[in-house]
Amino acid sequence: MRRICFFSLLVFAITCSCRQPKQLVYQNIENFKLKQTDKQQTEVSLDLRLFNPNNYGMKLKDADVDVFVNGNKLGKMEVRDLFAVPGLDTFSMPVMLSVDLKNAVPNVLQLILNPEVDIKLAGTVKAGRHGVYIKVPVNYEGKQDIRAGIKF
Repeated sequence: MRRICFFSLLVFAITCSCRQPKQLVYQNIENFKLKQTDKQQTEVSLDLRLFNPNNYGMKLKDADVDVFVNGNKLGKMEVRDLFAVPGLDTFSMPVMLSVDLKNAVPNVLQLILNPEVDIKLAGTVKAGRHGVYIKVPVNYEGKQDIRAGIKF
């Protein structure tokens, strides 16, 4: 009887301690680099600067985030490796952005004339600790100066 009571209490404690982490706070995008291109798709590497408002570190994997520029879908962002995130800290996370060229070409003239664009990130990323991962939503809308992130 004591074992059942102890086990029930342990399961209750673990369940209560596993709560949804707070969303990471987007700061900006840096270090754009063209990696690979073909006729329909281009890969761009970039560093996403984020702040973790949680007082604990965690790991991120399996990002499924759509990137929109000025309301047009630019492509899909992915995190290829397991990435460790420090608690209560700002960090840069390297990501790959697969850009569909037919969606990017109409935005090029707008980018040349006005480098400040509306960026929208929408999707999910798996975040977790100790091998337990949950999907955390990624939702951001704001302005970004594209020229500030380009490195030649």
